[in-house]
Amino acid sequence: MHRKICHIIFIVIMLSVFQSCKEETKYRIGVSQCSNDDWRTKMNEEIQREIMFHPEATVEIRSADDSNEKQIADIRYFADNGFDIIIAAPNEADAITPVIEEVYDAGIPVIVFDRNINGDSYTAYQGVDNVGIGKSAADYARHLLPDGGNVIEIHGLAGSTPAVGRHEGFAKEAELKGMNIIASAYGNWNYEDAAIKVDSLLNIYEDVDLIYAHNDRMAIAASDVARKHGKDIRIIGIDAAPEIGIKAVADSVIDATFLYPTEGYRIIRTALNILNGRPYEREKILPLSSAVDLSNADILLLQNESLMEETSKIKYLKSQVDDYWNRHSAQTSLFYAMIIILLLLFGVLFLVLRAFWQRKKHQNVLMSQNKILEEQRDTQRELNEQLNAATQSKLVFFTNVSHDLRTPLTLIAEPVEQLAVADNLTPQQSMLMKIANKNVKILKRLINQILDFRKYENGKLNLNLVESKFGTLVREWAESFNSIARKRDITLTVDVTLDKDFTLAVDAEKIERVFFNLMSNAFKYTPDNGSIKFSCGLDGDNLRFSIEDTGQGIGADDINNIFDRFYQVDKIHPNGSGIGLSLAKAFVELHGGSIAVESTLGVGSKFTVTLPVVHVEECMPADTDNLITKADVNAELDRLEEVDRTTAGTELPLLLVIDDNDDIRRMIGELLKDEYNIVTAPDGREGVRLAAKYVPDLIICDVMMPVMDGLECCRIIKDEVSTSHIPVLMLTACSMDEQRARGYDSGADGYLSKPFNSAVLKSRCRNLIENRKRIKNLWSSNGGGDVTAKERNASVLVNDVDSEFYSKVLDIMKKEMGNPDLNVDTLASMMGLGRSQFYRKIKALTNYSPVELLRNLRLKQAREMLTTTEKTIGEIAYEVGFSSPAYFTRCYREAFDETPTELRERIAFKK
Repeated sequence: MHRKICHIIFIVIMLSVFQSCKEETKYRIGVSQCSNDDWRTKMNEEIQREIMFHPEATVEIRSADDSNEKQIADIRYFADNGFDIIIAAPNEADAITPVIEEVYDAGIPVIVFDRNINGDSYTAYQGVDNVGIGKSAADYARHLLPDGGNVIEIHGLAGSTPAVGRHEGFAKEAELKGMNIIASAYGNWNYEDAAIKVDSLLNIYEDVDLIYAHNDRMAIAASDVARKHGKDIRIIGIDAAPEIGIKAVADSVIDATFLYPTEGYRIIRTALNILNGRPYEREKILPLSSAVDLSNADILLLQNESLMEETSKIKYLKSQVDDYWNRHSAQTSLFYAMIIILLLLFGVLFLVLRAFWQRKKHQNVLMSQNKILEEQRDTQRELNEQLNAATQSKLVFFTNVSHDLRTPLTLIAEPVEQLAVADNLTPQQSMLMKIANKNVKILKRLINQILDFRKYENGKLNLNLVESKFGTLVREWAESFNSIARKRDITLTVDVTLDKDFTLAVDAEKIERVFFNLMSNAFKYTPDNGSIKFSCGLDGDNLRFSIEDTGQGIGADDINNIFDRFYQVDKIHPNGSGIGLSLAKAFVELHGGSIAVESTLGVGSKFTVTLPVVHVEECMPADTDNLITKADVNAELDRLEEVDRTTAGTELPLLLVIDDNDDIRRMIGELLKDEYNIVTAPDGREGVRLAAKYVPDLIICDVMMPVMDGLECCRIIKDEVSTSHIPVLMLTACSMDEQRARGYDSGADGYLSKPFNSAVLKSRCRNLIENRKRIKNLWSSNGGGDVTAKERNASVLVNDVDSEFYSKVLDIMKKEMGNPDLNVDTLASMMGLGRSQFYRKIKALTNYSPVELLRNLRLKQAREMLTTTEKTIGEIAYEVGFSSPAYFTRCYREAFDETPTELRERIAFKK
């Protein structure tokens, strides 16, 4: 035993040593340079300097030496060898773009720098504004040639994006500055090609004042050739690499160069940000710098020498640190080895002593643990007693309250039930009394559930077993749900395999309530066009029945708690008291049976009840107080049904009621049906859809709803162009100021707390409609024309969406005013709305139809032209979009009580 423990200790320690010595996982960064010039050498040094500060990454730099084929091979090398990110400066955009797109589509991050590709198939881009550099070079050339002059331009490589940008910026600015580019040639970024081209051009062109080269090497070549020809020509280059460009300026070989930023450190940091998932800038354009000439070249060279010296010091320090860590690693390994040996020795000694100590202290430890367990047991027992006492106190309170409620509820129930069937009520009064009667029965059933649950908790719930034909009973119970199944297009399947004469002893009232609870839950959570299956049959000595649905299902976190008392799966929008399933389980267990559930989210649930088959000879009297009557069943089924009703008539304002409670929707409909056409929706999502479809004049919306709550529904309605003008009245059972503030932030126009008074409801609705009419008068001022800013600010109810919409409509109508074929369909299409939505939106905003609004604008424009121009009436009629002068004259007379001719005669008379 001791030997095994020693082996385990040794293995654990060795694994720890190896793990500590193991190198960190590194990122591999591949850099593909298009060439190996002085500018790229400087950039490579910056990359190597920056990578020294990131030990978790390594970099490999390859140069294509101005060869497209070699650069393509380099990029494929990086992709095939598992590099984590590729950084590339394309030699030529057309040639390199396909391979960049290939590796980018393969999922490898790509950073393009200096030169760009065709398209945006890259993770990030870093470059310089080459057009701006070209403009700066032209500005400096103008400084060298105040009176203008002749310029020769030496381009970089054809197809290279920097060459294109530097030429474009210089050429455009040179033309503005009065300089003449008399010739140009491609120097391909190198000294030799540039020298040949400049020599040829100077043989052709005698009068040359300045040579503009796209980089310093070509500028130096131009300077050397010019001196051979004995000409004093100004020379400008680009890049300002310290050992080439800046030195050439300091030695007066060329007149100036422009710093082309390298910033290799920035590329490495961007690459590491991408690899580590940190934020980065996808398009980075480096800022331009001023020209380098004799005034600052020496300073820049000194700065570069200092930088190179500091870089060499950093490299030396890094080599020293690496050497230190190598020695440290070797010493650490030796140290750990010594520790292992010492630990093994101490381990052996410890195990020998421990065997002795364990025997001596084992009994004391057990006694101490037993004492602690006893103390914990006493504490737990005391806490349980306190918890049970608190729970019992709550249940006693609920029971007492339920008992107290039964008396006034009984006094309410009987008069309400008689009034519900009275024949002297108006249809509206009859409907309201039926709603009240149904909810009284639901309240009575909830109170009975609480009392039964209390009886079960106290062990006083009696079981009245009666021999019953179970097959006949469950078929009758299932038939009660056929009506709601047909209304909601739910397929209800009843599969009972029991013989007609089969009997067993059950408490029929309690099992009926179990069946009713499970079946009503199935209908509650099964969507329309779903399916529910009830199965019943014998399984050995047990009777088993199950209810299976295709509803929303129950999550794994909730399925183990659904039979707990007061537990609700939906804690945000609870749809019950939370004791139905707990009481059902209690009833089943009183029969000696069991209830189980199987469920999958998004698929459905299956509840299975198993009852033992027993028989009795004597029947105990049944407790008829809690028997579920047919009226109770119908009341509950009515509660489950969804109502979507649109009242008849088209002259009244259209009202949309959004509430998840059927009775609230039905009651509001009855209260307001004489003043409004009513459309109803059971949740926020359906409410948004119906608002966009019908564009109502007013919306009443509950706050707390499933699927989509009222606040989100109101926000969407106010953000949509087609519905933003509709006033929204929020209904809430919560009067907290925080919720009201959230409602107003969502765009609500008013609040009404539940329970509400019908007179207040009608008054608020009329008030919101009247406010909207006042806003219509603002929009339709001046005959449906422009509304001034002062008029728009006259009401806080005019929002930015409506202002923008109306302004856009006016702009389109004014722009297309001369088009006689302009119609409502065309305007609606141009605004991105349907014809009916556009018509109702314009009508709601301006009180004019789109046709009337367009005609008013045309007549208003025509009246202005009649008074300010000399055009004929016919010309004006056609110009503002009328199909004929005669129709124009008729419309004008109807609008202004005079003809166009009479207006001009009146104006002429005044003159």
